[in-house]
Amino acid sequence: MQIVIIGNGAAGNAACAAIRGTNAETKITLISDESFPFYSPCVFPMYLSGEVERQRVFLREVDDATRVTKILGKKVLKIDVKNQKVLLEDEELKYDSLIIASGSKPIIPKIEGIDKLGVFCLKTIEDVDRILAYGGKRVAVIGSGPIGVEAAIALRKRGLQVSIIELMDRILPRLFDKKPSNIIEGIIRENGIKIFTDEKVVQILGSERVRGIETDTREIKCDVAIVAVGMRPRAELAKSAKIKIGGLGGILTDERMRTSVENVYSCGDCVESYDIILGKNTLNLIWPNAVLQGEIAGLNCLGVNKRYRGFTNVVCIDIFGARAVSLGHPVVLVDEKDGLEEIERAYGKIYYKIILKDGNIMGVQSIGEIKDIGVMFNAMGKRIKLQEIKKILGKREFVYTSPWLAKLKRYV
Repeated sequence: MQIVIIGNGAAGNAACAAIRGTNAETKITLISDESFPFYSPCVFPMYLSGEVERQRVFLREVDDATRVTKILGKKVLKIDVKNQKVLLEDEELKYDSLIIASGSKPIIPKIEGIDKLGVFCLKTIEDVDRILAYGGKRVAVIGSGPIGVEAAIALRKRGLQVSIIELMDRILPRLFDKKPSNIIEGIIRENGIKIFTDEKVVQILGSERVRGIETDTREIKCDVAIVAVGMRPRAELAKSAKIKIGGLGGILTDERMRTSVENVYSCGDCVESYDIILGKNTLNLIWPNAVLQGEIAGLNCLGVNKRYRGFTNVVCIDIFGARAVSLGHPVVLVDEKDGLEEIERAYGKIYYKIILKDGNIMGVQSIGEIKDIGVMFNAMGKRIKLQEIKKILGKREFVYTSPWLAKLKRYV
């Protein structure tokens, strides 16, 4: 049996490991248009800040342990689903099963001057290398999602002058509601980063090189601009092969990660994922979801009946030593707001918030304390109501050691 995997990220490598862990004989070929070994973007902030060396970004090579043939630095030009083969520039490969794990790519907004020297995205290790090689002392980060905020913090730690420009009324707008976002913003400002919210970037200034950012309110001087307004699925190959694409631009799959074409599976950032909290498909472009889907896709290629039940948002960001965690979704992203209830408490520098609907947890937002976040996430995934969570926590010795847990006990 020959399995071909397109993509050398978390999903593709998770599929490799799952396949080889189940079947020692199946031939696995993994193709990537990047020439680098398997690496973790989660380490980018520490590499960007200078806290770790470049080599720490790379992970253990899955082919060393699982005998996977890797073709790196070559682009798949076409998927021939009729004849079950993929076409590269100088060769073609037959497959019995194909896994598309092509990942995501940066959204490039239509901004005048965005093609100037000194403008970067932050998706691949090459992007980080280019930013560090380019130099510069003043950086403007356009967008304040997790990538933008982590990049800003990393470059500030490196000693650069950093500004964040956000179109919405708060930073990290898809992760945190207004109050916790303001707390995070305060910590970031205290550490010397300028933040401009409710401002639209009009153009990037300079002749050939970046010299500043013009918003609809002000002009911000900089010699480096990082565009971090979001990611979108890389689904062009699938679309050209007539594989069904969803309304959000991702590849559509069933619970076994099968696409609309026989013997073709897909997983990771390139697919639309079912969100267990919102009850609908979303773009869940995070590492743990990619790993889970990759494992399921790999096993189903071998005929193992493994189902994907869905996932939800889980993000943890280090804000100059304060951990900020978002599980599920903020209130603004919940479609049906009738019956929503919010439990919100602050204890010194620690902040917690639970968003409930009909007794079920829709979201958790925490700053400064990550204790029992795993318990809460597990409860969300199993749709355990708050009353039941009390019983789970009540069996543990430390149940009263946290004011947060004490609040839970008082509430139910």
